[in-house]
Amino acid sequence: MNKKRIGIFITLVIAICLGIHAQGAKSLRINEVLVVNEENFQDDYGVHSAWVEIFNTSFASVNIGGCYLTDDLNNPTKYPVPKGDVLTLIKPRQHALFWADGKPSRGTFHLNFKLDPNKTNVIALFDSNGKDLIDSVTIPAGQIADQSWARVVDGSDEWVKKGGNDNSYVT
Repeated sequence: MNKKRIGIFITLVIAICLGIHAQGAKSLRINEVLVVNEENFQDDYGVHSAWVEIFNTSFASVNIGGCYLTDDLNNPTKYPVPKGDVLTLIKPRQHALFWADGKPSRGTFHLNFKLDPNKTNVIALFDSNGKDLIDSVTIPAGQIADQSWARVVDGSDEWVKKGGNDNSYVT
């Protein structure tokens, strides 16, 4: 009888842990995107590149490792976020910044694609199965320098153009 209770307890703990892990990535949001970076953040190499910010909306740490970022909905697994990097664990209500510089050899947070200010850019985050879309945003062509598209409040549904003299809402 005692062994049966221990077995049930272990099964429940495993099920809860798997459930938490499965729900974790779904709490990630593409939070802000800067297509033309002239004077904003710079990477570890001193370069101003386009960037994509991911926000963890949950109150638990979430590992983005194993998920996918893409600029092509027909290729959802374009950039596999490497597993095993301790920095891919995004703490509760915190952000991770990915450089859209087309130079993945520079590290985990450097995407294998670039954003083009003269074209509409779609950024999408897919779950580790490469099929389930977690979040996406479409940014129209004609972006100006150092003006990003961001959620009004971290993780919210409304977007705003930020930077320069323009902080206008967008749909």
